[in-house]
Order: sequence, then C-alpha cells, then structure tokens
Amino acid sequence: MRTSYTVDAERCIRCGACAIFAPGVFAVRGRVELVRQPEGERELVQCRAAAIACPTAAIGAAEGR
Repeated sequence: MRTSYTVDAERCIRCGACAIFAPGVFAVRGRVELVRQPEGERELVQCRAAAIACPTAAIGAAEGR
C-alpha cells in the first residue's frame, strides 16, 4: 500500500510548517504546493509529521495501491 498526500487550498494558511517537516514534498511558492508524492519510508514519516503539525488540518492522506 502507498500513502498519497493532498493539500486543501481552501484550508491552508501558508504557514509553511509542511515545507519545514517535508521539504522534498511540500513547498511554499505564494501558496503551498505538493511538489511530488513521498518516496520511501523517511519521507512518509516526514509527511505524517507535516500533517500532524498543520494548524488547519489542510494536509490529507489516502491509502492506495
């Protein structure tokens, strides 16, 4: 199973916490962007931390194949 992440632009306040926790996956360029899906266990852990740290719960995760 693979976890994929999304950012809800309506909820995001562009605080940048996600880019701090998972800089290879998230970036703030005027708005928060999902640069790419996480690769490997390390980035998955970083993305989980980013989702927990997000003050508006704008980061979503879905399990897929």
